[in-house]
Amino acid sequence: MSKTAALAAPTPQSPVEGAVVPLDAATFRWTAPPGSSSFDLRIASAAAPDAPVVEIEGVPSTETTLADALPAADLVWWVRREGGAWSAPSSFRAGTLADLEVVQKQEALEAERERALVKTSDPAVLEAPPAPVWPHAQGDALEGAPDLDWSAVPGFDAPDRADLPLADAEAPSPVAPLGGEIVDAAAISLRWSALEGADGYDVELSPHPAFDRDVFALEAGQATEVALPGLVPAVGRKLLWRVRARTGNEATPWSRYGRFYPAGNADVDQFRAGLDAALTAQRRGRDHAAIVRQRELDLLPLHQTDDPAVDQATFTVVIGMMLSGIVIALLVTVFSLIFL
Repeated sequence: MSKTAALAAPTPQSPVEGAVVPLDAATFRWTAPPGSSSFDLRIASAAAPDAPVVEIEGVPSTETTLADALPAADLVWWVRREGGAWSAPSSFRAGTLADLEVVQKQEALEAERERALVKTSDPAVLEAPPAPVWPHAQGDALEGAPDLDWSAVPGFDAPDRADLPLADAEAPSPVAPLGGEIVDAAAISLRWSALEGADGYDVELSPHPAFDRDVFALEAGQATEVALPGLVPAVGRKLLWRVRARTGNEATPWSRYGRFYPAGNADVDQFRAGLDAALTAQRRGRDHAAIVRQRELDLLPLHQTDDPAVDQATFTVVIGMMLSGIVIALLVTVFSLIFL
């Protein structure tokens, strides 16, 4: 493992810069550099960053939820691997339920504005939006990517892995990146699912599906996420990664591999713009489907609709008519007995 990887600090992930979190049960999450097993967390007021309000040592994972409430204020937080350097600070605000409601209302208004753009058209002539185009890359490299001899990149060597007995457990599942994402090479983060009882995880990267040469290997400790800041060149060439869990003196099978392309800012910005466009198209597609569905319901006779509100109203009317009939029958019977 390179000295760069050993000295790298964790990267704060959540709360993000400028986020509002609840005063109580606030959750903090970060990515871990290779080989990390425990972490220290520090939180301070933005007005007095040198006077921590929370300090936690020895967190065994890359996520923790506070047991005590935070002060309602602008705050800043840092994280470090045990004994290492602190990460860059990340600012956020601890707010009351009223503060959170304001944020939620703003998000709801933005979503409503987005839906209104679709609903301004007449549903009778409304055309379905185009299907989302997901921008994941294919092939060995992005267009215009230079050739690369991976064996010349520090850390990519012949595989040197322990031949451990096979554990009776399934392999962890890669979470991200997968399927051809274009990733900022300066901030690569690999994430996978946790395996109960795992003592640690082994991670491998290679441009070859067989992982038989040009392999970058690292031990991730018990973390389920590692950051590789600046360890992979931003050349836009395909890179694969996989993970296995160690339990005692055994190891699970290697997971299926994830595929991504470490690249520079221009390619990453283009990928993110495409991803945002695909998500917007997907959301507009859902809104369009809801509008068409409502229009179809509006055109159906009441007895053919499966709308819950209409069904309830119809049921109420039927029950009312039945009760009225019973009451009238009873009254007729009573009068008949009186006047006989």
